[in-house]
Amino acid sequence: MKQAIKKINRKHVRELFVYGMVGGVSWVVQTVLYVLLIRAHVFPSISMMIGCFAGFVTAYFGHIRFTFKKSHKFSHSEFMKFLVTSGVGFIINVGGVRFIIKVLELDPHYGIIPTIFTPGITFLISKFWVFK
Repeated sequence: MKQAIKKINRKHVRELFVYGMVGGVSWVVQTVLYVLLIRAHVFPSISMMIGCFAGFVTAYFGHIRFTFKKSHKFSHSEFMKFLVTSGVGFIINVGGVRFIIKVLELDPHYGIIPTIFTPGITFLISKFWVFK
């Protein structure tokens, strides 16, 4: 029993670590695009949408390959669940940008703040619903 618990814990720690690495890469992709686009005078909300899409693609393929090690081919059902999960993250991120820019009237560069909190929420959804 003790050995099974250790094995489960190691597996979860590994998944969480790899999820963080893949998520970190997708966050960098999203953030770099966001910053480049706002510097190119694209509206911050649109910039975040484009960044989120690029981060979504990076995260989806990274999580399939590395985090949850799915060896099977493309799954429409899994993809749709991941799309819904990413939609939650998208709403948090874009809503956060709108709040920071329009309500708090801060510089658009602060728009990356919501992206710091989103991964924890999307990890739990991915782990227990999308890639279970």
